[in-house]
Parts: sequence; structure tokens; C-alpha cells
Amino acid sequence: MVDNGREPLLIEDLTKHELTKDMPVTKALGGGTLLGVPISYGNGENFGTLCGMDKNPRVFKKEEVELFQTMATLLGFVIDLDEAKSRIQSYSTPIVPIDDGVVILPLVGDMDEVRSEIILEQVLAKSYQKSIDYFIIDISGLVIDDGTVSENIFNLTQALKLLGAMPILTGVRPDQAVEFQKSGSEMLQLTLKSNLKEALKWIGFQLIRSK
Repeated sequence: MVDNGREPLLIEDLTKHELTKDMPVTKALGGGTLLGVPISYGNGENFGTLCGMDKNPRVFKKEEVELFQTMATLLGFVIDLDEAKSRIQSYSTPIVPIDDGVVILPLVGDMDEVRSEIILEQVLAKSYQKSIDYFIIDISGLVIDDGTVSENIFNLTQALKLLGAMPILTGVRPDQAVEFQKSGSEMLQLTLKSNLKEALKWIGFQLIRSK
């Protein structure tokens, strides 16, 4: 990566420029010229450098520099889109079937507005496709730092009720309960169980150990 801030780096003779004259690559090439244009994310953070080289020393034309800058900008857009796609894919949350009519949704990490919408779509599609009686939502691994997260989860539970499923919340930590209370969330009015085992027991499941 060429470190030149956001400005293009033009080296018309590699053998005479302070940055390149003593580099092994310059000696191997026997000289030449270099044009480096930074590739940036949408937030301005640098990703890398788009470089063009010529084996002979030369002066860059204005049009050539502008072309490289346009290409670098387009690459930045493509990288941003790829990063966004990766983030969206990472938002996917597995819905685990336990038995006919019973599934578990483990929520882990952060839950912003985008992830909330994706999870809501996944949950509603699953509930619509199959007859689900109980939808256990485990939030023990979820980060809850403001009232927005609890509101999103509550909206999810209400949507499940409209589809005829009983939402059960498990794994509520003390810090989460405090946040729910502070934000005036209605989540504390939902069916709450300390853990998955208690939730399944409440539904009517029993663990039968083999002898």
C-alpha cells in the first residue's frame, strides 16, 4: 500500500525518487514510473492502493490520473457493497427446530435496526410456512445497551402472536432485566423462563434418561 493520504502518488522516475530509489524492486526493474491512487471505503478509511507502472520513466497525463482516480472510486464502491453483503449474511440467525411446532431462536451479539428487520423477516417466513405453536427466543448472548433493542425484540414477539405462536423469552440476564425496567419495556410482561430447560419443561417436554 502506498501511504500518501488521499492524494495520488506520482513517481515519474523510480531511480530518482526518495521513496523508491533504494528499493530492491527498483533495482530489479532497472527504473520506471509509478502512479498510485488510494482506494477508500465510503467512510473515508483507506483500503489499499490502485497502482499503475511503466518500465520507462515518463510524465503522467492529467487524463491518466483522472482515469485511475475514477477506477479507484469504483473499486471503493464495490468493496463497500461486498462488506455490506458480508455484514448482512452475518446477521442471519439460525432458527432451530426442536419438535413439531416448537423452535428456538438464539440471539447473539448486537441487534441494530437492520439486523432486527432481517430476523423479523426470517422468523415470520418460518412461522408462516410451518405451523409453530411455541417460539423460544434465547437472549442470553444478546447485547442490550439501549431501549431500541428491547423494543425490536418486543415487536418480534407481537408479530409471532399475530401468527398464532406463543413467544417464550429465555436467558434474561440481570443487566438485561434492569435495562428493560429502565426503558419501560413491556417485555417483562411476556412469558419469561430462566433457561431453555425451564422453557421446554413449561411447554411439557420431559428429559428421559436411558438406563
